[in-house]
Amino acid sequence: MADCVRGERASIIGGMAEDEQHKAGIAVLVGRTNVGKSTLLNALVGTKIAIVTPRPQTTRETYHGIVNRPEGQIVFVDTPGFFKTHPSRLVQNLHHRVRDALEGINVVVHVVDPTRSIGEEDRMVSELVAHVTHPPAGSDPMPPPCVAILCLNKLDVAERPFRADWLARGPQYAATVEVSALRGQNVELLIQAILRYLPVGPAYYPEGQITNVTHEFWLAEIIREKIFLLTGQELPYTATVQVEQVEDRKTKQGEPLLYVKAAVLTTDDRHQRMLIGAGGRKIREIGAAARQELEVAMNRKVFLDLTVLVDKNWIERLP
Repeated sequence: MADCVRGERASIIGGMAEDEQHKAGIAVLVGRTNVGKSTLLNALVGTKIAIVTPRPQTTRETYHGIVNRPEGQIVFVDTPGFFKTHPSRLVQNLHHRVRDALEGINVVVHVVDPTRSIGEEDRMVSELVAHVTHPPAGSDPMPPPCVAILCLNKLDVAERPFRADWLARGPQYAATVEVSALRGQNVELLIQAILRYLPVGPAYYPEGQITNVTHEFWLAEIIREKIFLLTGQELPYTATVQVEQVEDRKTKQGEPLLYVKAAVLTTDDRHQRMLIGAGGRKIREIGAAARQELEVAMNRKVFLDLTVLVDKNWIERLP
């Protein structure tokens, strides 16, 4: 990477980078559903900031993962996947979020799954990437230069029958990198490839910060992940989670305890009953799974106070 200049990490003084060769920019991860974008984001950052499930529509928000290297800082933006499904307010909202995330970015990382045939969703993403990196003549205002990198995921899988099909598209991209998001293989190669195309400038975030999401948002996402993993096909898409209270407390033994009160919102009474389960069994199962992960992540006891409420209009209130 000839134009990746190694040096001391830049510090911010008066809003400018002390190291004139320090790079900083935004890279957005795009792709069809379930290609591993969120898993890749977690591998890039080095910790879990994005929830991961095998279901489409798991990622609903666009949020940042921050990677610092001596050469510069990359702000990664995870996006919902493109999926071909029946039109709905939620689907339209997720597609709008993808397009909004592409405003003002420097690098588009097109994540693909070479174990699956190239389908309609892949073509939708490819068209969007081509439009962003090669805007039509006369676009006003003309966006800043943007490049695309092709990222073939699932390097750890022995059989990738559509690898050659994707590699044949490689000349359309500034670079091609093969990775295993699950095992973190070649992740550093991808980071260095992105740094090559970032502009010189000061860091967006202070050193040490790894994401822009709030603590409450992260707690809600962990709970929502367990809903996806522990309920049937229909339920996750009618539900969301709102954290109402987070409070530091003590156990009876005087140990640190995090109290979290959250509401699981769903769209009708039938789904409310299914989320609660017979005798409250299902919501307790969801709460136990979320609490176990939170306690490991935060190294302290967690008490989850979960309720399931009907809110027919939560999807309509999405921005």
